[in-house]
This record gives sequence, C-alpha cells and structure tokens, in this order.
Amino acid sequence: MKRIFLLSGFFMMVLVSAMAQTMDLSQCIRHALDHNLSMVNRILETELNNEQYRQAKRNFLPVVGTGTTAYKQFGRSIDPTTNTFVNEDFFSSNFYLDSQIELFKGFSRINTVKFRKLHYLISNEKARQSEMEVAFAVMNRYYDVIYFNGLKDIVKEQVGLTELNMHKTLKLIELGLQAESDLLEIKAQLASETHQLIQAVNQYEMALLSLKHLMNYPKDKELQIGVVDIHLPGRWIPALDSVYRTALLFMPSVRMAEMDVDVSRRNLSLARAELFPRLVAGGGINTNFADSRMESINPNDLSNPAMRTIPFAEQWKQNMSQSLYLSLQIPLFNRWEQMSQIKKAKLERQIAINHQQEEQQNLYQQIVEDLQQLESFMNEYEHLNAKTEALHAAYTIAEKKLEKGLISVIEFYTAKNQLAQAEADKMRTWLQLQLTENTIRFYKGEKIY
Repeated sequence: MKRIFLLSGFFMMVLVSAMAQTMDLSQCIRHALDHNLSMVNRILETELNNEQYRQAKRNFLPVVGTGTTAYKQFGRSIDPTTNTFVNEDFFSSNFYLDSQIELFKGFSRINTVKFRKLHYLISNEKARQSEMEVAFAVMNRYYDVIYFNGLKDIVKEQVGLTELNMHKTLKLIELGLQAESDLLEIKAQLASETHQLIQAVNQYEMALLSLKHLMNYPKDKELQIGVVDIHLPGRWIPALDSVYRTALLFMPSVRMAEMDVDVSRRNLSLARAELFPRLVAGGGINTNFADSRMESINPNDLSNPAMRTIPFAEQWKQNMSQSLYLSLQIPLFNRWEQMSQIKKAKLERQIAINHQQEEQQNLYQQIVEDLQQLESFMNEYEHLNAKTEALHAAYTIAEKKLEKGLISVIEFYTAKNQLAQAEADKMRTWLQLQLTENTIRFYKGEKIY
C-alpha cells in the first residue's frame, strides 16, 4: 500500500511538472507575438496593403471586357442587323469584346503605385511598432512577476525567521530568562509580516495573470517564470549621439513619420494630376444576330418563295464590325473643387513634415531620459548593494545581541525590517535597470527575443 501511495505521488508530481511550462523573457515575448490578437490584425493589415500595392501596379494593364445581350422584340421595331423597321416579333442578340488603356493623366498611375507602396511600407512599420509595444508590455509584466515573486520569497523568509524567534522566546520565557512582553512584540511582528506575505502572494498572482492575458496564454495551463540571476551589472552607458543616430534608422515611429511625408507628397501629385487632360485609347469587336433576317432557300428559283433565317454562324461573320478610338478629356471647370484638394494636400504635407520633426524630437528626449535613468539606476544599484551587505552584517550582529539580551526585540526587528526593505529595493532597482537596458537595445536595433 505504501509503495502504491509513493508511486501515485510520483506520477502526480510528473503530471504537474508537465502541465507547468517554464519560460524566460524571450520565450514569453515570442509566445505573445505569435498569439496576440492585435499582432494578428497588424499582419492582416499588412497583407491588405500589399494587395492594394500590387493592384496599383496591375492597373497599368489594359482593361478587357466582353459580353452579350439578348432581346425579344414585339410589334413594330428596328431590326439590329439591317437597321430597318419590321412589324413582327423576333429574337436578336448582340456580342462584343472591348479593350481600353489610359495613356496619360498627369502620371497619376505612377504616383498611385508609389502611394500604395508607401502605405504598404508604413503598414510594415506599424506591425513592427505593435511588435515593440507588445514586447515592452510583456517585458514590464514579466519583471513585475519576478519582483513580486522575489518580494514574496523575502517576506516568507522574514515570517520563517520570526516564527523561529517566537519559539526561542517561548523557551526563554519558560526558563524565566525573558519577559512575556517580548513575546507580544514578536506576535505583533509575525501578524504584520503574515499580512505582508498575503499581499505579496496576491500581487504575484495578479501579475502572473496579467502576463498570461497579454501573452494569450491558455488559462488552464500553469506558467512558471525562469529563475533570474540578480548580479551587479557592468558599466554600460553608450553615447547619446550614437544611440540617437541608430534609433532614427530603426524606430518604427520615426520611420512612419518619414514615410507619411512621402505619402503627403504623392497625395499632392495625385491631386494635381486631376488638372491634366486624360487620354484614353481603345478598340472593340462587335457582332449580332436576329432571327428576323431572312434569305431565300433557293435564290435561283424565283417561283419558290420559301424563306429561312440566316444561320447564326453566317450572321456572326456578316455582322461583325471593328472599331478603334482615341478619347481626350480636358477638365475645364469643377467649382474649384480640385484646387481645394490641392490646397488641402499642401496643408497635409506641412502637417506631416511638422509631425516628422516632432517624432524626432520626442525620440531624442526619450533617449536622453532613458540614458540618464540608466546611469541613475546603476548608481542606485551599487549603493543598495553596499547597503544590503552592511545591513546584513548589522542584522547578524543584532541577532547575536538579542540572544545575549543586549538589545530589545524592537531594536532587533528594526534591523531585520531594514534588511528586508533593502533587499526588496535592490531587487526592484535591478529590474528597472534591466528594463532600461533592454529599452536602449531596442533603440539600437537589437532584439531581445
């Protein structure tokens, strides 16, 4: 029975381990990009703009169309095959094949192709922008999970130490070596730390739930975050100008602003093209058939008045006609609507230029702030690292003094709480430092996933 119980426990552990998947930051971001619905829509929008761009290139081809029309005429009407009036019911049909091509309209088709190509490129940059936004969001949630998980472990360790001290105090009280008031202080401290542990566990669960939601991760599947080694990073502060010049080439927001300027320029060209004449060339083939068109069965025998409908194949050849045409359309007056379109296109172009400069300025300011934060976090982390080591030594001394009765319980827990707070601050600063470093790597065109 005991062996069966042990085997059951082993298989349960294997099953739980199989259900839980451990993922690092890169894997979390990759999973989010593959399953996030907004990213899927961005990809579909890119495909849509690509199809519009390809169709703009196809519009250089001539237009070809064919069709047929069937009529049943009653009473007095015109025979389409002879253009004469007949006073009888008859059936007729018409067949045609037409083709036309636009020869000139202010280079509108060329500008339309370039216009659509820019929209396609912009959609690619929008997809990259969404990809970066998802990556940043996942990175923030990922580090939140790490922070609250670490905070939970710190508080849990504090609770364990407090419980251990409470058991020691109980024994000392039984021996008459310590006052009962110290036990009340320890119980109060234990209650406070237990409450903090409950809060830390809840914050960790909420952060993990938020990360899974952003990743579109299965709700019934457990997710575990890989262990992160918190260490003192080296000094890594790149030059501002170098980061900015590289970011101008890689950041989607800046590239989209540049392309918007080009789009506004093409839009202005398209508006001006409407002022030019339109030259179109075309041609077609047409034929028809009518059962009212008759011929003599025996034309050599005048005494035989019998008639028949001319066969379809013969009428197809006899009635066939060909045509070529050249059409010139010259715009003269359209209530100044086109001039208004040109004026609006010029204003939109200036807006796009201003927006481009604004995006460049915002990017520069953001890089300046991130580099300053990077240096600040590095200095803060070094200070907190030294502070944690000093507080850890002070806590060790306070623990020995408490055992010898040289300090009060309040003084001991003051040292203990200061150490716990310093460890939490050190972990928080390290995560902020990692987030800022990854942000600057994005500016430099690097990927962390």
